[in-house]
Amino acid sequence: MTLIWPIHRLRAQNFSLDLAPRSLAGSASISGASQVVASDAGIWKATLGNIVIRSREDRLAFRGLAALLEGRLTPILIPVCRGDQPWPTGADYSEVPHSDGTLFSDGTGHEGTVIDVTADQNAPVRNGQFRINVNRAGLIQSGQHFSIGERLYRVRTYDTSTRILTFRPLLREAVSDGDRLEFDNPVGRFRLASDSEMDLELQMRRFGSPTVNFVEDL
Repeated sequence: MTLIWPIHRLRAQNFSLDLAPRSLAGSASISGASQVVASDAGIWKATLGNIVIRSREDRLAFRGLAALLEGRLTPILIPVCRGDQPWPTGADYSEVPHSDGTLFSDGTGHEGTVIDVTADQNAPVRNGQFRINVNRAGLIQSGQHFSIGERLYRVRTYDTSTRILTFRPLLREAVSDGDRLEFDNPVGRFRLASDSEMDLELQMRRFGSPTVNFVEDL
């Protein structure tokens, strides 16, 4: 079972998601010059800042998740906000209850997908572009996110005439013709940046606002 961060329960007031270039630098010479060698692959880093801990349910959810993660041992999926995604005209993400009219225990319902984008060719690992089929979507723009499986990517460019999509980081896993690009609810696979990230300090033993840092699980 893959863990996923419970965004409806443990809400972060601040969120950052960035690609950190991987680079190596040698010692500086007497003149102060140094050589830096960088990789274009990059690695994701994410921060959930000032997570709202206000209730018994919040405290138990945070501690329970910490117990499941066991520090950096267990990976977790971090959902990315869909606010900047290429919604088609008339998109409706309304939550739907079960057939008997009830919701899940946290008060949420089922959510469908409205964006339909698929790969139109095979692409090997470490590729940075491929052709896509846009079956239903709004305007695909630089800076938007999508995931394939559990791997997260950021759009660099999209050419509507050639249908070539470029992105970063480079493909973590090979893509097959017909694979779905998840634009509706993209996720990234991460681990805690350190074993102490889920430490929880509470005010009056009740309220807290922890900040948790993650790095991509490669």
